[in-house]
Amino acid sequence: MHSNLRVAITPGEPAGIGPDLTVQLAQRDWPVELVVCASPALLLERAAMLGLPLELREYQPGETAQ
Repeated sequence: MHSNLRVAITPGEPAGIGPDLTVQLAQRDWPVELVVCASPALLLERAAMLGLPLELREYQPGETAQ
């Protein structure tokens, strides 16, 4: 269950560890909605490399946080 708050995350350099950490952060249930500013393809690729599930939804600024 999320509040109506969002937290924006930028994973930094695509070749660095940031995308891996971002995928790992997404494995937990947070009290806020995480909005990641990154390439969806990159995150899905890293999730596959790490053997972790990852579900992405496109950010819609006008929608209420889920």
